[in-house]
Amino acid sequence: MTEKIRRAGCEFRPHFKTHQSITIGRWFKEEGVSGITVSSPGMAQYFADDGWDDITIAFPFYPSQIKELQRLEKKASLRLFINNSEDLSLLQSHLMKPFDFMIEVDAGYGRSGIPKASTETIRNLLAEADKFSKTNFKGFYIHDGRTYQSGSKEEIIRSVSPSINALKELKNLYPDCITSLGDTPSASVLNNFDSIDELTPGNFVFYDWMQVQAGSCTLNEVALFACLPVAQLHESRNQSILHGGAVHLSKDFMVTNGKNNYGQLIKYSASENIQHIENCFLTSLSQEHGILTGDLSSYDIGDGLAWICPIHSCLAANLFDSYMTTNGNRIPKRVLS
Repeated sequence: MTEKIRRAGCEFRPHFKTHQSITIGRWFKEEGVSGITVSSPGMAQYFADDGWDDITIAFPFYPSQIKELQRLEKKASLRLFINNSEDLSLLQSHLMKPFDFMIEVDAGYGRSGIPKASTETIRNLLAEADKFSKTNFKGFYIHDGRTYQSGSKEEIIRSVSPSINALKELKNLYPDCITSLGDTPSASVLNNFDSIDELTPGNFVFYDWMQVQAGSCTLNEVALFACLPVAQLHESRNQSILHGGAVHLSKDFMVTNGKNNYGQLIKYSASENIQHIENCFLTSLSQEHGILTGDLSSYDIGDGLAWICPIHSCLAANLFDSYMTTNGNRIPKRVLS
């Protein structure tokens, strides 16, 4: 991903909320990455303590973040998401150092951000920003989650087109700004990032079953699996009970053959192609239990473990305090206090 984005002439500012690991973060430093994206001041502090000093917090600022930001600005240059002048005024009063800010734009996804049609709101916000000495407007950011629901590369391209067009229009209005795009599917599939200055994907560091189905990657490029103990077999109903529920995989799902799929059964190999087991996936989760539906007669459970490819690796990874590599090394990660 680093090489691809560099070849495209874009800045690479990867989102670290997926792995949340100092060890994995250092791999990015080895590739020449110097600026990162996170989702909270607490996560920013975790990485700032390891020497990262150029950090974007890709979540709309709200006033109760102030105290954490005051600690954080002592170690890192900050880039914040701002959507109203009152927040700029508050930050001007409470932060000691200048900070950069981005305006998040909603191009139709319907989550956070200022709607792309609200050009007057954007213009007024930038006019207000000029009144403050510590504020430095950097540009516009879009994360279009619609690409994650795509079923093919072509759908990804169609889904992200409104966002790219919106950023292109804003670039024409504000030529000195940077434009930033934040989703993994488009970063994985697109080769031409015309008018995009910066990419901030995060999920790609692991990928997952959703990304396989969308065409962002192959199953062999997925780097995160959950090994779940098989606790009980119900051969009469073609189901198995795994010790792996919502606290291990989250409640994220996609629909497969008309059923909710909370995790895809796979045959893992470190030396051969990874294969998915047709029509075998988790169809129900409670807190600790997972119901695996499908015929396991041809699946070698070996030491009693079922290998599951998560639907969404960001959510699954967030629930654990470490990763185990295939050679048995433990990689620690951030744990919420």
